[in-house]
Amino acid sequence: MLPLGLAVAPAGATPAGATPAGAGTVLLSHDADRDREETREVLEDEAGTPADLGTVGLPWLSRTVEQLGLALRARAGLTSTEEMPQRASGELVTVPGTEDAPREAATVRPVRVQVEEGLPVDGEAFAEFVMRVLNDERGWGHDGSVAFSRTDGPSDISVVLASPDLTDELCLPLRTVGEYSCGRNARAVLNAERWSDGAVPFLDGGGNITEYRQYLVNHEVGHLLGHPHTACAVPGEPAPIMLQQTMRLEGCLPNAWPAG
Repeated sequence: MLPLGLAVAPAGATPAGATPAGAGTVLLSHDADRDREETREVLEDEAGTPADLGTVGLPWLSRTVEQLGLALRARAGLTSTEEMPQRASGELVTVPGTEDAPREAATVRPVRVQVEEGLPVDGEAFAEFVMRVLNDERGWGHDGSVAFSRTDGPSDISVVLASPDLTDELCLPLRTVGEYSCGRNARAVLNAERWSDGAVPFLDGGGNITEYRQYLVNHEVGHLLGHPHTACAVPGEPAPIMLQQTMRLEGCLPNAWPAG
């Protein structure tokens, strides 16, 4: 059960109206060429080198997608493919570790990373993913305005991974109804179910699961930087990062980055 936002279908099959069998399944598609291209792009992103799929057959591609899904989950800190629990301990644990901002900026914002105890999550891997996103050249600091350091002490911003139930509690009075995330009170609270499985509008729109996780970090931290929600300005173009892409795309394309 691997929520990739990638697609695999038997050769010759055309399940154009097919839908996922359930949360965390590989999506179906009749476009094998698109499947190969999406897989190649993500493989290149992971490996940092070109990936030549050539004319490989479907069994190889299916195995590659499955292996890639497991690797992407591990990279995001997820240690299980089982369904994320609705409730865990309710206690937040700060992931130990400090790290300077990787570059100079007009402002450096200290970030603390926390994970709800009892979630199937490797806190250090999750923290590394979060900080890599925040300091990416496509992120909020793309214009030199901000960079992010990591701390396990007092911080300007906390990025929290929480079960749906705890997310609802931490986000009050906002109503996240077990489905959504929020950025308020100096906390970017990421719903662990969304972190694991992604969101249908984003994945159906052509985004993949890694891009969704990048979007989730950037969107909720964006609120803490003072950015409100916005609408799709130009249908067919990448969505503004502050569009609620978990809910809808409004005609825009999925986008994980403030720099577009």
